[in-house]
Amino acid sequence: MLPKARDGGRLPSAASSPPAGGAAGRVRETNLFDIMRIVAASMVLWANSYALTGGAPPGWYGNPVGTMGVKIFFIISGLMITRSWLADPRLHAFALRRVLRIIPALALVVVLSAFVLGPIFTTLSLHDYLHAHGTRFYLWNVALYPVYSLPGLFGGLPYPSVVNGSLWSLPAEMAMYIATPFVIGRSVQSARCSVAIFFVVSAIAGLYFVRFVTIAPVPVFYGTSIPSVLEMAPYFQVGALYAVFGLHRFGRPLFSILLFAIVGAGLQALSGVVNEYAVAEVLLLATLPYMVISVGSVTVGGALSRLLQRGDVSYGMYLCGFPVQQTIATLWPGQIGALGNLALTLPVTFVFALFSWKTVEETALRLKPGRPVRKEVQNAGA
Repeated sequence: MLPKARDGGRLPSAASSPPAGGAAGRVRETNLFDIMRIVAASMVLWANSYALTGGAPPGWYGNPVGTMGVKIFFIISGLMITRSWLADPRLHAFALRRVLRIIPALALVVVLSAFVLGPIFTTLSLHDYLHAHGTRFYLWNVALYPVYSLPGLFGGLPYPSVVNGSLWSLPAEMAMYIATPFVIGRSVQSARCSVAIFFVVSAIAGLYFVRFVTIAPVPVFYGTSIPSVLEMAPYFQVGALYAVFGLHRFGRPLFSILLFAIVGAGLQALSGVVNEYAVAEVLLLATLPYMVISVGSVTVGGALSRLLQRGDVSYGMYLCGFPVQQTIATLWPGQIGALGNLALTLPVTFVFALFSWKTVEETALRLKPGRPVRKEVQNAGA
């Protein structure tokens, strides 16, 4: 999920700028949003390690921990994508930045899955696999049309026949990208009303269609579940709300963490309340963005800043994790359990994510168009 909205590998944030009056060669301060994204990707892998080994993932606030990780991605994307658009509201430049951030790494993972992982683990002959319609159809993932299976792959696993279940969130995120210019307009002042309205509408729709009613059959557009999009949309929009109102100024990292923990613990007492999951979702929408943006906005320098400026592996971790976990489940079927799967997955996924960053993502982002800095965005805290 995404996520993953940055230009040139760095976040379009005032916190990423050199300190005023800093000497040449001085290490820049940077913020912790990359760390938050890595945490979110790890939460997704943690949840998947249970689902892919036949268990139930842990959860909080009525959400599996992996879903909460995806929501963190959407919060950060909403904040950063909104800042990016307001800093340079040229539609062609905005679209090119989004494509350069999302598609190259996705294409790498899809091609490696189809033509390296597939031939190794398929139960079909190599000839039959390469000539199967499903192999070619899988490449539609590059166009953000989710296709989850490859011929003869992972059929006997607890989570059968799914090569990369994490791809479901990318069309939802792209839908938010497409909506951003039309919802926000070209200035912070005009954006405040429209973003607030869009947030309220998306929050009500998401809450109603995900927590109160069950739609059967599930409506699908472009291979994507509409309720899944509705569930994530409010988290993107609340990030946009923080961006246009500069609400990060009210962030208190320690207080936000304590608030999130205390409210989450208090929800355990609501086990008998009618539709407690709806209450939990409202409280999550209030507390999770505040914590994520408060902590993410913290600036650091020194060795940690230098490390963060070397690149962002969170998107690669998100994309690579699921097929790595399915491969591990195939190699050690029913032997290592959820935590064993996670322990093996994290280092392998990190290596693949670093490879993706160094070979594809960093190179693609060098092609992004330049962007003027607009005073009103700086004043909004972007």
